[in-house]
Amino acid sequence: MKNILIVQGPNLNLLGEREPQVYGSATLHDVNAAIAAFAVEMGLQARFFQSNSEGALIDFIHENRSWADGIVINPGALTHYSYALRDAISGVSIPTVEVHLSDIETREEFRKHSVIKDVTIQQFKGLGVTGYLRGIESLVSHRALQDLKAAMASLDWNALLKQTVAVLKERFPKYTWVGIYLVDADELVLHNFLGRPSPHTRIPIGQGICGAAAAEGQSIVVPDVKADARYLACSIETRSEIVVPIMAGDKALGEIDIDSDLPDIFHDGDKDFLEAVSALIAESAAHE
Repeated sequence: MKNILIVQGPNLNLLGEREPQVYGSATLHDVNAAIAAFAVEMGLQARFFQSNSEGALIDFIHENRSWADGIVINPGALTHYSYALRDAISGVSIPTVEVHLSDIETREEFRKHSVIKDVTIQQFKGLGVTGYLRGIESLVSHRALQDLKAAMASLDWNALLKQTVAVLKERFPKYTWVGIYLVDADELVLHNFLGRPSPHTRIPIGQGICGAAAAEGQSIVVPDVKADARYLACSIETRSEIVVPIMAGDKALGEIDIDSDLPDIFHDGDKDFLEAVSALIAESAAHE
């Protein structure tokens, strides 16, 4: 994933003026500036386009179909009736995320239905500018899963575990430390990691956040590690953590452990993505 299109539909040029109680006070320039900064942080190139014309939006998507690896689109009112825009997205076969600044499910009846949604990989609504950033992360996650699925065909399990850590660390800058632990009797043993050295290479199951996730067979998200008594300190810079067990039925095979130097940075998208990665690892283990 290198290149993404940011497509803004009708009336979004009026952001900051149009119904600020619904759409916020940020202008389109403000929104695009935040998206551009995040794209750079994620190592992506972004091309921006806004039009009040359905045909111009379709032409832009067509013209950039050989360049783009992903699309983030806010179709505006075209969301609810533009089968032509829907067909353009479907026709270019580029992973696409649909974004709405407001929550269309809570507004007028006609806004609740999207003809675009079924040709996208995900829809974000009601998150304001953050929805665009989540959309970019969703595209990166989608591509990372595709790449790991492809790697399964040629890598043994140990190599896949190392490749998984490398992909997660490389694609998501907020993932400061990424490691995979494997279960050995009643302990978790660190298989491989990228980031600062950790003193916790062996963790008893049930101890710490990592041990709790393995014991419970449930993902654990910690917004503030300093506020969680279970946290086993690895670095004074760490602010938040997510741990996702690798499960084979009811049995824990290991887990993915990720720390971040940013507070409260992990959201449902991270959890869903990492659980999908965990399922791939478990599937690969079953074929070993």
